[in-house]
Amino acid sequence: MLLEELLRCQIHEWYPAFRRHSIPTVTIPLPAAFLRYLAGQAAYPDPDADADADADEEPLPFLLPAITSGRQPFAPVHAHHPDPDSLLSSELFFGSSTDDVYDPDADHPHRPEFPELEAAIDAAIAELGGAALPKLNWSAPKDATFMSADGTTRCTCFAEVAMLLRASDCVAHDLAAARQSCEDFVRPEGARRNARKVSAGAEEGARPNANETGGSSDIGEDGGKTNAVDCDAEDAQEEASNGDTWVDDGFQYHLALRKWYPGLRPESEFRCFVRERKLVAVSQRDASAYYPSLPGWISEVQPKIEVFFEEVIEPQFGSNSYTFDVYVTTHGRVKLIDFNPWGGYTLPLLFTWEELEEEGRDHELEFRVVMQQGAVRPGLMTAVPYDMLDWGEGSGWDVFLKKADEELNRQMNSLDGD
Repeated sequence: MLLEELLRCQIHEWYPAFRRHSIPTVTIPLPAAFLRYLAGQAAYPDPDADADADADEEPLPFLLPAITSGRQPFAPVHAHHPDPDSLLSSELFFGSSTDDVYDPDADHPHRPEFPELEAAIDAAIAELGGAALPKLNWSAPKDATFMSADGTTRCTCFAEVAMLLRASDCVAHDLAAARQSCEDFVRPEGARRNARKVSAGAEEGARPNANETGGSSDIGEDGGKTNAVDCDAEDAQEEASNGDTWVDDGFQYHLALRKWYPGLRPESEFRCFVRERKLVAVSQRDASAYYPSLPGWISEVQPKIEVFFEEVIEPQFGSNSYTFDVYVTTHGRVKLIDFNPWGGYTLPLLFTWEELEEEGRDHELEFRVVMQQGAVRPGLMTAVPYDMLDWGEGSGWDVFLKKADEELNRQMNSLDGD
């Protein structure tokens, strides 16, 4: 993957040309201080401090920025009807109004403020109808949805945006490895390393495991998408832990806020593969589920996507080989969701990259969907902490199950003794 191909897939690069055919989006340039915050470093470091010493410091704890608007993140879904069986203390819930809210980090010395960015983001969300999906140049924080109240990336204020971005390994991948993974990337001379061994979810309880394929694209069952560089969060987390995660080299990152559409159907999303400027393959976007209506719908969808590619995409997008994601409405309209580079971190879904690169594939378009129950690709998006998924020796689940077995055996022996 070449750097120019990756940069062409940045949402703020392609969106102006395809605005009429995509989802309403507002992009906001992000200040370096906020990027340092996302990388787990001090947003406003001491200018007199030694740079190398700063680089080797441990990441800061997971802190939300100080909120100047009073709008706290993610009110409980049933805020007025609390679950009496909940193990969580109600005072730990974040509220959604300006009322006093318990905030254990209120006096933390490293807690940053971004009042101008907060105002810009809140204004943009209001412009988009009150709810938006956030993403950086390429990636959305789809792997951090376990942090939200409703399990989606829907955000209604700056505090929610900051929480999801800070908790996401996919966002950390954008900062850490997206450009660096390009074969022709050259680190600018004099760039200062200012973050080492940082993963955005490094704190306890913020360890997502979300292979990107499952769930939704930019607008899916939860109303929003993922990323242009289809970040595999496991790979992103591992890569971030092995080296520098962000280099302050002056590269401009943007926040894209995309209008939230609730109730959209994930079976209407498709990934399209373009090789040498020819549409060679289309895959069901959510490869983790079987939709009974989808196999019979292919004959209607395929020609609409082909026409959309020939009339809208191919004449305006500069790369020779790439992928793009679309959503087909019930009325047959095709909406552009995102662009992704060919190969690299982009997931091939129901194909493999070896298949897609076979000679001769560009002669006939192949359209793949899950044809029957049981043929899905499992484990493609879980979006829960690693501790809930690790079944290996010594893991939390392993210890829990062993203790459960011991307790069961003890009770059975007690019954036998009686």
